[in-house]
Amino acid sequence: MKGLARIIKSSGGRAACRYSGRARYSALCWPTLGSQPLRSSGVAIRSLSTSPWARANGSVDNDLSHTLSEEIKYEAAQAAEEGEPEFIQAFSNKTGFKVKTEAGKNVVLLTKQFGNESITVSFDVQEILNVDDPIADISVYRENDQGDTTKEAEKRADDAPEDFPIHFTATFSKPDAPVFYMELESSEGEIGVDHMRFMPDEATATGTDMASEWVRGQAYCGPIFGQLSDDLKENIDAFLSERNIDTALTLFMQDYIEFKEQSEYLTWLQKFKGFIDA
Repeated sequence: MKGLARIIKSSGGRAACRYSGRARYSALCWPTLGSQPLRSSGVAIRSLSTSPWARANGSVDNDLSHTLSEEIKYEAAQAAEEGEPEFIQAFSNKTGFKVKTEAGKNVVLLTKQFGNESITVSFDVQEILNVDDPIADISVYRENDQGDTTKEAEKRADDAPEDFPIHFTATFSKPDAPVFYMELESSEGEIGVDHMRFMPDEATATGTDMASEWVRGQAYCGPIFGQLSDDLKENIDAFLSERNIDTALTLFMQDYIEFKEQSEYLTWLQKFKGFIDA
């Protein structure tokens, strides 16, 4: 994210944020031994509960707030210029999947009906962390026998692959039947099967609470996909493809993760500025 890089650059070299606030006491009272009354220091006593706390503003808060404002303006202008991406509606029209997500949360759900089946695909925005980090443009130099330095190779940040692996789940439920729960992984447009479990109900299969996660972890994870017969593997592949769990889905997930991550970044900037200015 270019915005984050600029924030770090603009505050680089500054000392850590310092706070100038300190507790203020108007009087000290010391108890004596026995039943003697408390003896005051002679200074007028003021109740601490009514004394205003010193406001703790860091020495760089004003600069940070200004930088955040500039970043928010930039990101908001970019979002307004790009508008609502068309790929979301196009994917929904083609596959029947509906996108469900909440602002401030990482999880994205894709849901649809397929005959009497209810299908839910779940993935996490944080899967974008699986992409190789293009730290900077890199040039590789090597010194020859004469002591001369020559450039051997060059890698630019723009050359970094856009594809990144995504771990996701697909849940298939039917009335009066166990729920088929698959743990999948996409890489370079291909989908691999990690585990195939059966759950007692859809709530357990899709729940994010500790109890549901415990039940899923205890369930038999299914056979190793690569060790199945070729006919069975081909049929499972066809089962997924017929339900639009295919290469088009993996490309959509990548695009949507990048879109939502950028949207969440703008919200994060706004919350950061609100905290600094409070």
